[in-house]
Amino acid sequence: MAENSLYPSFGVVSYVSEYGAHKMTVPTLAWSPPSVGHDYGLYLGHDGITNNDAGDMWNDLIDDIAVFGLSDIEFASVTIYTMTAADAPRIPVTQVPLTQVGSGSATTQRKATQSTWNFRTTLFGVFKLVVLDFPVGSGFNKTFAGSFGAPDLAVIGALTDLTKAFAGRDGAAPANCHSKTYTLNEKLRREYGMG
Repeated sequence: MAENSLYPSFGVVSYVSEYGAHKMTVPTLAWSPPSVGHDYGLYLGHDGITNNDAGDMWNDLIDDIAVFGLSDIEFASVTIYTMTAADAPRIPVTQVPLTQVGSGSATTQRKATQSTWNFRTTLFGVFKLVVLDFPVGSGFNKTFAGSFGAPDLAVIGALTDLTKAFAGRDGAAPANCHSKTYTLNEKLRREYGMG
């Protein structure tokens, strides 16, 4: 994989909130086409042994993320793209349907918010998982690994599991989530007419 490339494959998660439609891009290792019993294809994990059903791998991750959103957060699909080279076109190859809705109950600010889990990969590259319009905690203060609760640890566990195929743009596995940051997304603020 070329540095900062989405090659060889990535997923684009589509979801909506009360305020707007959003997309989340997550790089992966190579995707393999559908086969018997695997309608949405397969991924070989970072361990080089485990074959992951694409539908199961994505649904498991979204299950963990959904607990942070309120009930107006609705996940629709993951579109899987492949690339034949780092500078090749991005080709959509399949779409995994999603049905998860947010199950959180936080009452903190969420309109135009951006929450980011910040990781280092096994090659010390950067990996970020970003969600929009999810309630933020701690008055927008950065939180660190030592204070992560079970929901954060579930997301982190799903992404750092070497039997899975989630990857940084350097092709390496996410390995260490060192912080979670919160901010207002300025583009969303303008879109939502917040000034």
